[in-house]
Amino acid sequence: MNQDDFNEAERRSKLRMQVIYEGAKKPKREWVGLTDEEKREAYFKIDLWRECIDFIEAKLKEKNT
Repeated sequence: MNQDDFNEAERRSKLRMQVIYEGAKKPKREWVGLTDEEKREAYFKIDLWRECIDFIEAKLKEKNT
């Protein structure tokens, strides 16, 4: 293997790694929060702290999946 062959193999290896890296990136999404209406719904619907946490967590999961 001469220097040109080595350089070509190295270039191809770097390109493969770049393709793998780019493919592994997750797409960026803007976070979606609760609306005022959803906050009011939570306020009137929930009477226990644990239920409040579960409700908010469920709403956020629903909006961000």
